[in-house]
Amino acid sequence: MRKAKFALLPLSVFVAMNVHAEKTEQLDVINVVTENTGAKSKTNVVTLADLNKSTNQDLRGVLSKEPAVNFGGGNGGTSQWVTIRGMGQDQIDIKVDNTSSDAQLFHHQSRFMLDPSLIKRIDIRKGAGSASAGIGATSGSIEATTVEAKDLLREGQDFGFKLNAGVSSNKGHSQGATIYGKAGVLDALFSGNWQTIENYKGGKGYVNKEGSQTVKNSAIGERGLLAKIGVDLNEEHRIVLSHRQERYHGSRALREEFDFSQSYLYGTASDLRPGQTLSTIFTGKNNRGQNTYYILDSNGQFIVNDANNSPRYRITTQNTTNLEWTGKKMGFISEAKANAYLMEMSRKEIDSHSELKIVTKGANVNLDSEIGESHWVKYGVNYRHQEGKPNALASNIKANQKKEDVGLYLEGIWGFGPVTLTTGARYDHFKFKANTGKEVSRGDFNPSAGLIWQVTNNLSFNTNLNYASRSPRFYEVMLAGSRVRDVADNLRAEKARNTEIGFNYDVNENLSFNGSYFWQKVKDAHAVKNNTIVNSALLRNQGYELGAAYKLGAFKFRLGVAESKPETTALNGATLDNTVLAVAMGRTWTTALSYKFEQPSLEIGWKGRFVEGKTGSPSRGSNTGEAAIKQAGYGVSDFYASWDVNKNLTLNFALNNAFNKYYKSHSQRAGINSLPGAGRDFRLTANYTF
Repeated sequence: MRKAKFALLPLSVFVAMNVHAEKTEQLDVINVVTENTGAKSKTNVVTLADLNKSTNQDLRGVLSKEPAVNFGGGNGGTSQWVTIRGMGQDQIDIKVDNTSSDAQLFHHQSRFMLDPSLIKRIDIRKGAGSASAGIGATSGSIEATTVEAKDLLREGQDFGFKLNAGVSSNKGHSQGATIYGKAGVLDALFSGNWQTIENYKGGKGYVNKEGSQTVKNSAIGERGLLAKIGVDLNEEHRIVLSHRQERYHGSRALREEFDFSQSYLYGTASDLRPGQTLSTIFTGKNNRGQNTYYILDSNGQFIVNDANNSPRYRITTQNTTNLEWTGKKMGFISEAKANAYLMEMSRKEIDSHSELKIVTKGANVNLDSEIGESHWVKYGVNYRHQEGKPNALASNIKANQKKEDVGLYLEGIWGFGPVTLTTGARYDHFKFKANTGKEVSRGDFNPSAGLIWQVTNNLSFNTNLNYASRSPRFYEVMLAGSRVRDVADNLRAEKARNTEIGFNYDVNENLSFNGSYFWQKVKDAHAVKNNTIVNSALLRNQGYELGAAYKLGAFKFRLGVAESKPETTALNGATLDNTVLAVAMGRTWTTALSYKFEQPSLEIGWKGRFVEGKTGSPSRGSNTGEAAIKQAGYGVSDFYASWDVNKNLTLNFALNNAFNKYYKSHSQRAGINSLPGAGRDFRLTANYTF
């Protein structure tokens, strides 16, 4: 009877997205965490050993256990739009080794470039962050820390190397190599990872207007490089210099999140070319309010819309150089971390000899002081300067866009027996220069507070109230050299408020539950009116995440659910691109089932992701239509096996989208031209470490 009740419990109450954190003996840990009341509660733990046992080659695979984090379709980071709790890519940030940029090259291209092949840790922050969360932490962030030589060297080892290779049936291959070692106070790591991804096939039933099952212009080459040199000045002080590069190259569509080969060409009489005519089939209105119709060729046939997406060879590169210092036991300062960095993102088109750039310079100083045995104070400063550099400036454009952000924070974590109280205050100031040459600046004060009550050793409750602000983003660099985008005289930062309550309950050593409910509001959100950035939008969001995990010997089971209801409202006649601010998506369930054999050392498992249908995401193609449409629900199952042949060699097998489901992620623009998810994919990888 008890077994029957347990089987029904996940479906009827609140089961699970989050694996209860297990202890690991290695330093090479990727912790996917969520911020609660200034403290960090782990939702699941992944190690580098776990990555060695998987076939994941992108961030979507690494974070697949998180139902509140969603990725759009397509290959390569530049086409995959990511959302956290339904908040779009213009509301969240990605940070690697405490380096970041919030500017974008082009609004049809994702801002996220990250090769996860050598990540040590990932933190997922959801909603507005506490005072110490950094610049612009209004709706969440993905924060990664790259691995160092010390994390890979085994006990007694001074030199090592790692080789990896993989093949995918849908469709491509990868290879990589890493060498690392130490000599005295010096340690170093050099790593390279390469992927060649061909045009992939959608699931069963996907056919574009040319009659092909292949998603056009989805092929891409990827390269990730990392060099990291560390020096231990003494036991308490360490300096690390690193350089990281991610590069994506291939014949890509201009609007990388669209597959226009799924539709026919449409337009007005002014769009016709010699021999073409307009049909009588009405297709809507363009961004000038004109009626549009399908266009026919000289034979009276419909024309596939693919050319409208201007496919051509493009190279997108991000280079980041970072100098970091860490220190401990410096009198009143218990721990310190500081870094200074230079980041450059560029997009080149070889045929047209054009290049766009975003140059970011930044620095952070983060200090911690322990007060007594139960209290902790965190304080510091964050600085970031960004400049957008178009290929050329038209005569009516006066300057490159520039932005400077400075933030100061003070946060206390106070322990009073079973209660932990967090209090914080943050001051952020921005100075923004538009391409008209006009400048605006403003400062904002943001408080935060949180509480954790450890009722028993197995049960705790938590709550937090965080305020955060985000300065205006650049107008996309691709268009900023030819189109005027001014700023309002009284332009303010966006102001976010996030309230959250939650619990963690370990029923026993085998079964655990956790959950949270949140309310979020972003006022003074930035919109465009008369080619001017103004405060003229309001964002609201609320939802929940619930989870549980069960473990018995070598058997593990997990099931999770997350739902959010983001809403975006344009005010005073402003224009919004909703899908980069907030995306309505269906309730998402994630599941995992695995069993680990001792002899041979073999783990087999199943992972599932199930998204319910949803109405609300705007269907926006190359025009400004924003009609809400119904997005179909879907379910995708992945099976995997990992075999530790010996202590050095691991072989991994995966069958992703095993039932060849044709689906489209909700974490992208809706509509006929949105990218489908990949169909059935067999993967095999090998990892050899010495």
